[in-house]
Parts: sequence; C-alpha cells; structure tokens
Amino acid sequence: MSRSSFLVTQNTPQIQQGILDFYLKKADRFRAYFPGGEELSGSRPDFLALEEVSVQPWSGMVGCIVVEGTLTSAATLIRERGKFQEDGCYHPLQLWSYELINDTEVLLRITDFSVWMVFATLDELQSLEKQKIPVSEWQEISFEPEEGVTPLPMDETDLEQITQAIKETFFPKHN
Repeated sequence: MSRSSFLVTQNTPQIQQGILDFYLKKADRFRAYFPGGEELSGSRPDFLALEEVSVQPWSGMVGCIVVEGTLTSAATLIRERGKFQEDGCYHPLQLWSYELINDTEVLLRITDFSVWMVFATLDELQSLEKQKIPVSEWQEISFEPEEGVTPLPMDETDLEQITQAIKETFFPKHN
C-alpha cells in the first residue's frame, strides 16, 4: 500500500505523543541524527551505547553522524527524548532529528525538534483518526520538485550557513 506524506500542523504534546506511540508500535528500526558539537547532540552518548547500532557520517550536515539500529533497544530512549516538550523549550537531551522506519519505509520523521512529517497509508490514517488524532488537519506534502523547477545544489558553505542559522535560532546566547 502506498504512503502519502503529511506535515503535522498541531504542536500539542498529546497529539504528538499519540503519533509517536502509534509509529513506535509499527516501526522496527530508527535513525537518529547528531550534529557535531554539544548543543544539538545531548543524547548522542546514550544512542552510541546501544547494542547493535551502526554509525555513519551524514552528508546532510558537516560534522553530523547518523546512528541506526533496531527499535527494540532504542524505543524507551526515543519515547523519552523524542517527544514534544510541554513548555515548548529545547531541552539538552531532546532529539534534534530522527526517523522511525519499518523495513525500508520511513514512517515518521522529526527534524529540528518540532517539524513532524508522517508517511502514512490510508489504513494508518484511519487508525490514527480513531485515536482522536486530527489527521484531516495535516498538510499533504510532496518531496518531488514541481514541474519546471530545478533544485539548486547545496555545497559545504550552504550547509555551514544553515548550521549557523539553527544555532542562532535555538542558542542565541551562545553566539
């Protein structure tokens, strides 16, 4: 069954916890992304200490690694460190970016702490609705470029500028 991509537009802890719990039950693996530096990587040592994880450099950001492994060993950490914080503030151990995966399909992707993307089948959307998750309010998105639009390539300078913008946004006192 094909999956559609949605941007979750409700940032309430109850809704996000419901989505996280739903996909933790469906997923069998995880990927967690940890940038270089301490500001966005507070949980890195805990994920590196898990058994049977692989660690690779991630080309999406200079100095970033991706830790991937089975969900059985990481489910508690992800449930604890991946959820939305009720006070709306960043917490040092909160996961910056991670994915829940089943086989080869990404089910849930959270980036920059609070951008939640769901890749759902129609059956999953119906199950989430039964759990009072307002999926009809989600914005369907496409990862395909629009016809006639050519994506611009990103180089290391672009990635450094993005990294700096994230630091300035989330850690203004450290600059």
